[in-house]
Amino acid sequence: MPSETKGIEHEPFLQYTDDPTTEDAKHDRQYLGMEDRRDRIVSHGVVFIITSLLWLIVLIATNSPSIDSTDERWSDGVGHRQNITSNAKLLTCGASRTPQEARAMGCKYDVLMNAFVPAPCYDEEFIEEYKDDASWAAFSDANMTQRLTTIEEIQDSGTYYTSFRDHVNHCAVMWKKQFWVLYEERRAVDTMSASPGHTDHCAQYLIDASESDGSEPTKVDVGYEGCWIKD
Repeated sequence: MPSETKGIEHEPFLQYTDDPTTEDAKHDRQYLGMEDRRDRIVSHGVVFIITSLLWLIVLIATNSPSIDSTDERWSDGVGHRQNITSNAKLLTCGASRTPQEARAMGCKYDVLMNAFVPAPCYDEEFIEEYKDDASWAAFSDANMTQRLTTIEEIQDSGTYYTSFRDHVNHCAVMWKKQFWVLYEERRAVDTMSASPGHTDHCAQYLIDASESDGSEPTKVDVGYEGCWIKD
């Protein structure tokens, strides 16, 4: 038994020879010669195919029409780029920007956006996700000791304060909402989700967050957002 095991251990995994005089070596040279010719044919064919594809790509690229601001598919005809508000009607909560007029026009107070918004853009799903975070709270003072306990108190306060964490939560959930508004191509889009300015604000706030100890409050002015309705 030990001798058999020793034989298996010393047996080469691939049998080959370097002696050019053996019959096996002659056969190997004939076989390799055929392989070399076949490899050259294959390699030339691959080069030809790749070169042809590259030239095809160049021809397509140089003959494709460019997209510019005058293309009616991408422009509104006066040089403006198409966006999610193109060909949409804007609903507002009134010109006076008061809680009374906003409510009279059917607007609801959205605690995620800290603003009144027309009913079609009131998104209960994201409001609840925002409120699920333990940081959600509004206070009448900058020291955050006097909590406003009802939506009515918040929307009629004019100004209130929230925590640093709440501000971060607001930006995070608004970005989630913004994604789904765009991804699902929703018919109703609130003006905050469509605002480059608010997006820039949240981006900068989160960048600066690493330098904060998280103790400072955020002052919030009750806002009034619009709602874009696509045809």
